Amino acid sequence: MGVRQTRVFVPSNEPDHGWAETLIGKVFRPLTARFSDQLEWFWFSRYGPLTDDTGDCDITRIPEEYKQPIHPGAAISHRSMRFRFSIADDRQEAMEQWALQTIMEQGYYVSDFRPYDFVSDTGSNRFLGTENRQPGRAIQRARLVTQFYAASSRLVIDALVGPDEDGRYRLETNDDFQNPGGSTFQSIHHLYCNITGTPTEVYVFQKAGLDIIGFGTFINPPTAPPGGWDGSTAYSIWF
Repeated sequence: MGVRQTRVFVPSNEPDHGWAETLIGKVFRPLTARFSDQLEWFWFSRYGPLTDDTGDCDITRIPEEYKQPIHPGAAISHRSMRFRFSIADDRQEAMEQWALQTIMEQGYYVSDFRPYDFVSDTGSNRFLGTENRQPGRAIQRARLVTQFYAASSRLVIDALVGPDEDGRYRLETNDDFQNPGGSTFQSIHHLYCNITGTPTEVYVFQKAGLDIIGFGTFINPPTAPPGGWDGSTAYSIWF
């Protein structure tokens, strides 16, 4: 099996809302349906807007129209989705050629397809606790994490709605009272936290001398005021 990846960039003038869902609907859904019998697994993840993430591609081959300010006055940045997959060796070339043609036809861009070392990624210490780092456990953990990502990606594809009259895709809405934000994934998120007991914290950021606060997480803080935030306080919640 060939274990591969590519990174798909969206044009800078792509609407900010639903850009990832539209890429999934236009490229990843038909791609994974067409090669479903040959794919062992696949998963995707979204990134952006970002300015300094140049990994898993040759960023110099990405045209400038994919690396412009998304809003007037904003910094130069880019948005993309990484797509990782494992496919039968004798179907790898056909899939990548079909994927490249579809990506270009839909107005997206990639620099290349390249090998993906999934064990060094999803089997790394980031995903494997200190007590379980014996020989052989990295590949076992990598397979389990990859299966989780693959199931999540398939759920997103199954929940897609579209295209609409503008060719855009979105995720389904949900009116159940246990999904107050209108997303089916709120219930999935709740059960994930219930099953795993994952620590969940909201960070409140403060600016000394000013009546300014911001809310975020350790990995996604809010946009800082001039001079940056002066501190933050973490509050644990049970989701």
